[in-house]
Amino acid sequence: MPNPNFRRWTSDDISILKKMAQTHPMAQIAEQLGRSPSAIAFKAYEMRLTLKMHRYNTQGPCVDPGPAGFDWTE
Repeated sequence: MPNPNFRRWTSDDISILKKMAQTHPMAQIAEQLGRSPSAIAFKAYEMRLTLKMHRYNTQGPCVDPGPAGFDWTE
């Protein structure tokens, strides 16, 4: 027997998920779409879409310090 709480994913739902992925927390995406966080996670898994948010460097360019203990001035 079908689950009465089941709601099919529309193309609008999928496009919203794609736009919000990696820029918004999963809880916020779930609230926006009116679905549970586990439903969001499962659909993202099916679509091979990552939900990990990108962290932006606010301290300027990253400088590679090189191997530990190595000094170029010597």
